Amino acid sequence: MPAFFGYDHVDCRVRSLAAVEPFYDELMPEIGLPEKQFSYVDQSGEWLDASDTYNAVSYYEAPRDDGKRRRFFDLVESPLHRNNETRIAFRVERTRLPELAALLQRIGAESLDTSEMDSGYPAIFFEDPSGTKLELLGREA
Repeated sequence: MPAFFGYDHVDCRVRSLAAVEPFYDELMPEIGLPEKQFSYVDQSGEWLDASDTYNAVSYYEAPRDDGKRRRFFDLVESPLHRNNETRIAFRVERTRLPELAALLQRIGAESLDTSEMDSGYPAIFFEDPSGTKLELLGREA
């Protein structure tokens, strides 16, 4: 059986990068993705670092000191995007859930809901300002 290497990255499509960036700029460093970068994708899907762009992309990475490629979460501007029922979950320290719930409320998370913190699935369910469904799941380390 082949080894599972984990995910490489998550592309989160949003209609307007400008509308959601302030939200993610506050959230991502708090959940371990503090390094923000920018890039661009042209109409053929090629990554560019020049002007004449089709999709603007900002992405958040976790720092690594082992020389391996970083995994990241990126926001891809796609004006015709329509949200669906997919939910993206991030693992966080269980003890930080109350603090992160307060942060989410402060930065404008929509549809904010929590499961019981002492349950087998302690989590915060919410939507970003563009309606993308997200979750912070408090797992033991």
